[in-house]
Amino acid sequence: MHSVLITGAGGNLGGKLVEAFAAAPWCERIVAVDRPAALAERLAGMAKVRPVALDLVSADNAALAAAIRAADTLVHFAVVNPLPDASWEEAAQSFAMTARLLMLARDAGLRRFVFASSSHTVGKLKDQADGFAPGSLGVERVAPGTRWETLHGFVDGHAYGAAKAFGERACVAAAQVEGLTTVSIRIGWCQSGENRPQTLNAGGNPQLTAGHAPSRSGESELRWFRNMWLSNRDFVALFERAVLADAAAWPHPGIVLNGMSANAGMAWDIEPTCRLIGYRPQDDVWASLRAGP
Repeated sequence: MHSVLITGAGGNLGGKLVEAFAAAPWCERIVAVDRPAALAERLAGMAKVRPVALDLVSADNAALAAAIRAADTLVHFAVVNPLPDASWEEAAQSFAMTARLLMLARDAGLRRFVFASSSHTVGKLKDQADGFAPGSLGVERVAPGTRWETLHGFVDGHAYGAAKAFGERACVAAAQVEGLTTVSIRIGWCQSGENRPQTLNAGGNPQLTAGHAPSRSGESELRWFRNMWLSNRDFVALFERAVLADAAAWPHPGIVLNGMSANAGMAWDIEPTCRLIGYRPQDDVWASLRAGP
């Protein structure tokens, strides 16, 4: 049995994971941490869930440490700005939050820290998407700077991607401490709600889809964003394995992994993800698209 603290528990990914873990027999307790206004109503009434209202930017160490001591594993989703157009100031605050949680997790003697990284750590490579053979894009590459379309023009995600890349390195460094293992997952695209492949937009921007605005991005970019799809059930399975996997056979106590569904022909290499933590993805974006709406 495990007790899991989930930051960003009121958000898209954090909320999905709280709901799934609350139904898992191996999970004894969930400490659901988020800003007071963000703790979702859907978390109420779950017997295993203990909501803790904290702003991770401003909370004092004593309050954070007390929450962490109630768990043996920490899954960290929270960021100051969850959108990839975050400013450098917001990204710096997000990284500082990650670093502080890692230090407190180490001091509390946690067994595992799971960090929600992002495919935006290599977003600049999107413009070279046709140059990658299937399975050739491993986690050794770091190239932040996804350029994508918004309703107001084009922007890039240098700051957001850089903060995630630095967070990965901090996790690997923290895992040098005896007893603490870390898993950083470069999450693909797991949309809110149903998360259907049909709503993945060529600009990587859900606002365009929601507003029925056409994207000026090309077919190569559409493939890039579709190939990073992570279905809801694969997302839950991925993070469950990140929490439960035995680290004895890992090459290092801190590992970085790609986190996508089994999308045929994608550049992302998920073989290490399957081998090191026992991830078994069930979905394929292209099979889902062929199946129709």
